[in-house]
Amino acid sequence: MTLKKRRTPVPALIIMMLILGITACGVGGPSKADRLGKDMQDAAASVPGVKNAQVNVNMNTSGNFITAKLTGTGSDHATLAEALEAALPAMLEKTKDLDSGSFSVSIFSPDDSVSVGAGDLGYAGGTSLVDFREYFLNRS
Repeated sequence: MTLKKRRTPVPALIIMMLILGITACGVGGPSKADRLGKDMQDAAASVPGVKNAQVNVNMNTSGNFITAKLTGTGSDHATLAEALEAALPAMLEKTKDLDSGSFSVSIFSPDDSVSVGAGDLGYAGGTSLVDFREYFLNRS
């Protein structure tokens, strides 16, 4: 008796390869938090006086937590304050879909010797994302 070798049909192989390829790449792409962080980084980095931005967004059952560290192109307090003042509305505009959360941001000189925070721009509202938006998006 001769045993015949069973062959998997070509269409079945193609389907299996596609399924494996999709699962290896991760279905759905970047998370909402990753997308928001990237959008905020891009918004900040597009502002004159901002060399780069690092934004960390953590979204979980406890809430939304956003921290941003910007690096400016200048080294004096006034130049950094001007860059932060321009970057905040651009960044906060990206958070309009969030109803709540905390937010902290600072801009540093390239050598980290000088820093400016929202308090240096007159903001005294704490870490509430809603308060940040209200203050920096409604200024004239």
